[in-house]
Amino acid sequence: MASSRDSAPPFDSGDRSGSPSPSARQTPSTIYQIQIALLRSQVATLETALEQEREHRQAVVDRYERLIDSK
Repeated sequence: MASSRDSAPPFDSGDRSGSPSPSARQTPSTIYQIQIALLRSQVATLETALEQEREHRQAVVDRYERLIDSK
């Protein structure tokens, strides 16, 4: 089965003088690399937010337990 990357339309540089320049051939790959980097960054941001939420919840539980123990 072909991946979505395989089915992407070819990059058209607009240059009709023959074969595309090397930078035009590399552009789709560069775009994919940028998209991957962006997604990795978003995942890292979400993981950080998740860890902060876990720490916050644990702090609430700890406060609640201290409150119960003091009564």
